Amino acid sequence: MEDNLTKNLQVIKETDPEITFKKPSKKTALLCTNGFQNSDTHDSAQMLEYFNANFGKDYPECEIVPVHLYAPSDPKTHHSHLFEKNLENTIKKYIAEGYDIILMGYSFSGALCCKMQHKYKKAIRRMILVAPVYDTILNNMIPNYIGYAWKFHKLNKKYGARVAKTMGRNTTKGMVSLLLSIFSSLLSNRKYFRLVSCDTLIIWGTDDKLCTIHSMSKVNKKIHSHHILYKYPHMTHGILKTIKDNGIVFEDILHYSFDTPFILEKNTQNVVKKQEVKSTVKYDSDGEVIPSFNEIFTDIDPDGDKETSREQEGL
Repeated sequence: MEDNLTKNLQVIKETDPEITFKKPSKKTALLCTNGFQNSDTHDSAQMLEYFNANFGKDYPECEIVPVHLYAPSDPKTHHSHLFEKNLENTIKKYIAEGYDIILMGYSFSGALCCKMQHKYKKAIRRMILVAPVYDTILNNMIPNYIGYAWKFHKLNKKYGARVAKTMGRNTTKGMVSLLLSIFSSLLSNRKYFRLVSCDTLIIWGTDDKLCTIHSMSKVNKKIHSHHILYKYPHMTHGILKTIKDNGIVFEDILHYSFDTPFILEKNTQNVVKKQEVKSTVKYDSDGEVIPSFNEIFTDIDPDGDKETSREQEGL
């Protein structure tokens, strides 16, 4: 397995000297939200399995918790306000039980996790954003979702219940409404990237077609707190899907969260991130960050083509 993982792969890590790694001294939960999933298996299930098999006994105070934002087989759960409710209830539960919380958002749910971190600053001490989607136009998210829904509709019409069985689901109802709710959640919550106030790890595969270079640049610039970016050559948006392909990603996430040791060997290039000179952050009476003129302008035109070529140089 290691040969397949390490062959011609050099992970580029943009480090920040202010971000350190240490084993938690108290109960700590890594709450993992899912992205768009069309089966009933959570996106973080493979990472949970990897952690339990390799580190569980030595890290009894650490816990990985897959948070189901929705049930793929239950259309009644396919609403963006329920995504937020499910995540918030889980956060409250672990706060009440005395846990430190590390919050991990995958794909579209990265934006929602940023909102929750802003709301629960004291409890959520670290963030992880895996393939965080920001764009909706330049990454062809809308036409891709429409195309997926249409293709799925035709398959469902032709094969009926057999489609659900193949996908590992109980039913195939509600796919179109789910895609629309995901889109709505992303649009309403992506403004919270700039309000993240804790240390953050960003995970990105260079062949990701949804978290594009433009998306990655946007997220990287909007987060004002200390953050580090790990880039994985040739990996795609399914960067959390399997141990076989992405075990090195699991190890980087677990090391950042719990300071677990590395088992798999890989080539790594550490690059100290350039410390950008940023204007002083100002806050209003409610403690909200007052955006600069440039931030307001880019929020009005977030997918401007003129920025793309310049931003690619930074990645």
